[in-house]
Amino acid sequence: MIEMLRVDDRLLHGQVAFVWSKQLNIQGIVVANDKLIEDEIQMMAIRLAAPQGIKLMIKSVEDAARILSEPRAKSMRILVVVREPADAARFIKNIADPASIARVNIGNSGRIQNDGKKMLTQEVYVDSKDIVALQDILATGLPFDIQMVPTNSKVNVKDALAHFEKEG
Repeated sequence: MIEMLRVDDRLLHGQVAFVWSKQLNIQGIVVANDKLIEDEIQMMAIRLAAPQGIKLMIKSVEDAARILSEPRAKSMRILVVVREPADAARFIKNIADPASIARVNIGNSGRIQNDGKKMLTQEVYVDSKDIVALQDILATGLPFDIQMVPTNSKVNVKDALAHFEKEG
C-alpha cells in the first residue's frame, strides 16, 4: 500500500528519508520524476540519501504508477515522492487503484524555483498550473494535506486553496 504520496521539490532528503519513513514504518521508497532518471549524478545523490534497510526505486512518473499498480506492491508499505503537484496528479491518474494511496501530502513545493509563484502556505508556493493539479488531486477524494514533518500540524489543502482564492 502507498502510505503516502508526497510532493517535495527536494525529492529525497533527511526529512523524507528518515523522519517520514520511520513515522510511516516504510519498507520502500519510490522517487518518481521524469528528469531525474536522465541524470546519473542526481540519482547517485538520491541513492545516498536513502536509509539503510529500505528499498529504493527511482522511476519516471508513469513507470512508478505502473509498477505500483502490480498486486505485489499492495503488501508493502511504500512512500512515493514526486517533485511537483502536476507529477502527483499524473501519478494518481496513472495508478490502477487510486484508493491504494492512503494519503497525499505536500511538504515543500515551489519555494526553490519560485518563478513568480504565490504563497499558498509558508512551505508551498503555487502558480496556475499547480492550482489545477491541486484541484485534480482534491477531486479524487483522497486525504490531502500540507505538512512538513509529522510533528507539524496539518493544513488541509482544500482549506488552504479556499483561503488563497479568497485573498486573491
